[in-house]
Amino acid sequence: MDTKMKKDWFGREKSVDELHHDSKLWVSEINLIKDEIRFLEHLLSANYIDFLAAGLHKKIEESVKEISLQKNIGTTLLEVIRSQDKILAELIKYESISGNKNYLESHKKLEIEVTSYIGKYKELKQGIFKVVENVMKKKDQKKLPGTDEIPKLLDK
Repeated sequence: MDTKMKKDWFGREKSVDELHHDSKLWVSEINLIKDEIRFLEHLLSANYIDFLAAGLHKKIEESVKEISLQKNIGTTLLEVIRSQDKILAELIKYESISGNKNYLESHKKLEIEVTSYIGKYKELKQGIFKVVENVMKKKDQKKLPGTDEIPKLLDK
């Protein structure tokens, strides 16, 4: 479809296909985040004892709450994106898309929200990975043989 719409926030025209592509990209990103959240939940629960031993109970508790919040925000954003796609389809059907300021504004706001959501999630994931990495390093250091045990290991 060659219908163009002016996106005021970028000052350029974008096709209906590009607007729909935005939505598809957002859905894909949010679905990937949902999969990653399941992995993070498993990672945190599988290493929970190690985190407690490292004195990180409060940090892990905060991370679990933040993961839950991000999961809920993602679900809500998916619903809004799907609703926007339905509106876009209706506007295309009735050929009333080119001047619809309400749709353009809501698309702009949604784009900002999705971008913010992805950024906050990446920060959360990075923080969790750092905590897990530090705990794993400490755990591995405890497993390494002491200097007095090295000769015994070499004799074997």
